[in-house]
Amino acid sequence: MRRASKIPSWRKTHLRRTPQLIQKPSGKTAIASAKHRHNTREKGTDMELTRRNFLGAAGAAGAVVIAGGALAGCAPTQAKSSDSSAESSAHTWETKPEPVADISSAESADVVVIGGGMAGFSAACSAAEKGAKVILIEKTGAAQFRGIDYGAVGGKIQLEVGIDLRDRKNDVLQEVLRWGGHRGDYRVVKAWLDNSAEALDWAADMLSSHGIQVAPMPIEMQVIPDAWYEHFATDAFQIVPTDELIAEGGEAGYEPPYAIGWAKAFTAYAEEIGVDVRFNSEALQLVQAEDGTVTGVVYEGENGTVQVDAKSVVLATGGYGADEEMMDAFIPNHAEDIHNITTPAHNTGDGIRMGAWAGAAIDPVPHCPMYFDEGVEGLEHMPSIPLTRQPWLYLNDLGERFCNEDMPYAYVCRAHNAQPRHMKWVIWDAKWETDGPAMGMIVCKDFRSPLHDPEQIKQFIEDGSIMSADTIDELLSKMEGIDAETAKKTIEHYNELCANGEDTDFGKRKQCLSSITEPPFYAVHAGTTLLVTLGGLQINENQQVIDANANPIPGLWAAGNCSGSFFFDDYPITISGVSHGRACTGGRRAGQFAADAALNA
Repeated sequence: MRRASKIPSWRKTHLRRTPQLIQKPSGKTAIASAKHRHNTREKGTDMELTRRNFLGAAGAAGAVVIAGGALAGCAPTQAKSSDSSAESSAHTWETKPEPVADISSAESADVVVIGGGMAGFSAACSAAEKGAKVILIEKTGAAQFRGIDYGAVGGKIQLEVGIDLRDRKNDVLQEVLRWGGHRGDYRVVKAWLDNSAEALDWAADMLSSHGIQVAPMPIEMQVIPDAWYEHFATDAFQIVPTDELIAEGGEAGYEPPYAIGWAKAFTAYAEEIGVDVRFNSEALQLVQAEDGTVTGVVYEGENGTVQVDAKSVVLATGGYGADEEMMDAFIPNHAEDIHNITTPAHNTGDGIRMGAWAGAAIDPVPHCPMYFDEGVEGLEHMPSIPLTRQPWLYLNDLGERFCNEDMPYAYVCRAHNAQPRHMKWVIWDAKWETDGPAMGMIVCKDFRSPLHDPEQIKQFIEDGSIMSADTIDELLSKMEGIDAETAKKTIEHYNELCANGEDTDFGKRKQCLSSITEPPFYAVHAGTTLLVTLGGLQINENQQVIDANANPIPGLWAAGNCSGSFFFDDYPITISGVSHGRACTGGRRAGQFAADAALNA
C-alpha cells in the first residue's frame, strides 16, 4: 500500500478548504435547511473514489463550510412549482421553487452583485465607481480567487515589453471560436477582445495601488516558438509571488497562494469606494416583477433572510464543478473521464439555477470543461506538478504509445481519455532536470517556482507517489495494469527514435525526444483534472442575460464562469489567461452596464 503523501499546506486546493482569511465568519453562516437540495438526485451506480466521492462530499462540505448551495428561485409573482411527479423527472433548474415566504428584513440598493470572485469584485467595484450604491453578497467567508494568468490584448504592461497583438485580434478571436467548434457567440468573444486591455490595465493599477506587485509575463513563458500549434502571448501581467503572499495565501487556503493578492487588494478597494461586501451570505432567489424584470434578490446571512430590492442584479457565482446533477447534464462522460477535481466545493451552479428560474437560456450541451493533464494517481488533492506533465513518453495499459505527447492540455486529456481506464502512464528518466526545462513548456507546465518545487518532487519519489526504479523491468513491475512485455518493446523503440532525433511515429518535436536510458527511471499513472466548468447562462455582448429567444432579461447581467456564449468543446489554452481575462473584463462591463441602467432608471 502506497503511503499517503505529506502535502505542504500551500499546495492544498479548494477541494479541501475554502479561503477564509479575509473576514472570517463571525456568526451563523446560513440556513441549514438549504443543504444541497439540487445534489440529492438518486444515482444508480457506485461513485468513483477520486472524483465522484468529491461531488458527494461537496454537499456535506457545503452544509458545514458554506451552509449549502441550494438556491431557491424566482420571485413571488412567478408560477409556483410543478406537481411532484414532474419535479422528480425535471432538473432542478427547470422547476421553479416556491418563493421564500419568511423575510426577516428588506432594504434597497442600486446594484446587487452575487458572487465574490474575479467577476463579482470587478463588477461591484466598477458599478461603485459609477456612483451606484452596491451590495456584494458572497456565500463563503472570503473573496474567492485562483489561478496565475489573466488574458488581454493590447494592455499597457504588455506593450511596455514589446508584446503587441492588437493587429492580430481577429486571429485570437478565431482561435477562441475554433476551440469551441464555432459554437461561441462571435460578438461576445469580440467584446472581451475589444475591452480586455482597459479592464486588465484597471485591475493592474488597482493591485499596484494596494501593495500587490505586478510584472510583465515574459514572452518565453507564453509561447513555444517551434511548437506545431500557435500560442498567443495574451497574459496581461503576473502577480509577483513574494514570500509574504505565499505564506499568507498558503495559510488561508488560496491556490496558488499568491492569488490572495487579488483578495487583499479587491476587498480593500471595495471598502474604500463604498461597496457593501457581505460574506457568509447565500443568495436564495431572484426577485422579479410581473413583467419578468429582475428587481432584487433574497439571501440568507448572519441577520436572517433579507430581501434586497435593486434596479440591477449581476450574477457572478462561478461554475458548477462541485454539483453532480449539473455535471451529469452538461459534461457528458465526466464520471469516466475526470480523475480528480480541483474546483472549489462551493461552486455548485447557484447563479445558473437562479438565472434559469428567471427565464434565462443555458448554453447547449455539451459544455466546456477546463481539462488539465495534471491528475496523478495517489496525489488526488494536488494541483499542477510540472514534472509529471512534460511531454515525456506516454503509454496506455496495452503498453503502447498512443499520441504525440507534445499537445495542448485538453488534447492530451482527450487522447488519454480514449485509452483503457481513461488514463496514461508517463515515463521519464534521470535526465529530467536538464531535459525537462529544455522542452520549453510554458504557463503552468513551466519549471518555475512555486509550481515546481524540487524538495517536493524528492518527497513524492521517496513516498512512492512518483514511482522509481533502477531498471526498466523493476519500474514496469510497479506499474499495475500495464502490459509489461509490450511496454518494454515500446520503450526500446522510443529510445531508437530519440537516438535518431526524429519521431517518425507521432511527429513529436525533437526537443521533446528524451530517451529512457539513464537510471533511475520514473513513472506516474496520470489522468484528467477538472479545474472549472465554463458553460453557463447565455448572454449578449453587453453581458445581459438572455432568454431562449435571445431577448435580454431586464435588470439581469452575468459574468465569469456562470455566464456562457463564449467557451465550448475545450478550453483554448493557447490563449494565455483567457478565462480570468474574460471574468475581469466581463465583470467590469457588467457592473458598468448595471450601474448605468440603475442610475438612469
